[in-house]
Amino acid sequence: MTISLDKDVEDFLVEQVRAGVCTDASELVNEVLRRLREQQRPQFEVTPELEAWLLEASEKGTTPLTKADFDGIRERVRRRTQNSAS
Repeated sequence: MTISLDKDVEDFLVEQVRAGVCTDASELVNEVLRRLREQQRPQFEVTPELEAWLLEASEKGTTPLTKADFDGIRERVRRRTQNSAS
C-alpha cells in the first residue's frame, strides 16, 4: 500500500524516527493506527444484565478503598497493558 502524507506530517514522522521513537516510519504509522483502532472499539457492551448489576450496586453502601484494592487495580492495569503490547 502506498499513501501520501502532507509535508508537515512527513517531516514530523522523519523527526520521530531520528529521535529514536521508532525504528522506521512504518513501525510508527502502524502503532498510531493500532492505537486509533483501539480507541474506536467499544470498551464493553451495555447489556440488560450490566444495567441491572449497576443499579443494584448503586443502591448498596460503599466502603473506603484499601491498599489491597489499589494493589489489585494496579495489577489489572499492568496485565492489560502487557496484553495490549503483545
